[in-house]
Amino acid sequence: MTKEEFLEKVTFKDNEERENALFYINMKGLYLHVMIFDYLSKETGNEQISWKQISDELRKDKGLRDILYIYLATLEEYIRAYISNKYSDNCIDQSFWINEREKHNKISDNIKKGKPLFFVLQDVDFGTLIKQVLSLPQTDIEEMLWGNGTEQNLDAVKQLRNCVGHHQFLKMCKLKSCSVDGVESNSLINNIRNLEQLLPEEYRYGKNGKGGIEADYSRFL
Repeated sequence: MTKEEFLEKVTFKDNEERENALFYINMKGLYLHVMIFDYLSKETGNEQISWKQISDELRKDKGLRDILYIYLATLEEYIRAYISNKYSDNCIDQSFWINEREKHNKISDNIKKGKPLFFVLQDVDFGTLIKQVLSLPQTDIEEMLWGNGTEQNLDAVKQLRNCVGHHQFLKMCKLKSCSVDGVESNSLINNIRNLEQLLPEEYRYGKNGKGGIEADYSRFL
């Protein structure tokens, strides 16, 4: 679909709104706006969608991505802290450290070179960190991730992070199936709840039980 074809399908209240649309199409890409148009068209059953509907959906998507980015970073930081706190004093004696292709992802080699475990883990990317988690003793995985850290669930949270990090439209992002409270699904809401169940309880519901990720993400769905 060309830019002109897309604009023909969208209704605008005035020319100023149309100019705003052109600005955001140039800034964020035509394809993103077409995806949102297709999503709204399917949801509403309408062949024409207003620019306000599209821009509102864009704002909700950005708000949700911003929230998820914070909690994904929190999970990443927590995992690094758990491993570092437990093994910093005896990391050289462990056989479960892994090496990936990139120099900064060679956890085993960097430990053998005498680099402190805290800084070794700070340098690795999220995908390598997840692989390292899965190489830990099962008792560590269960304790660290509250019994929810299966390979399936960790693979799903890694994919969610990729979608958030690459600014994809989350409601049409290709996510992976995960298991939450016995329900297996690749839906966006199930993937968010999977992230939630991997976090420490204080980040799920807030320290006073009235906040956390559950309160934050619900504003944008």
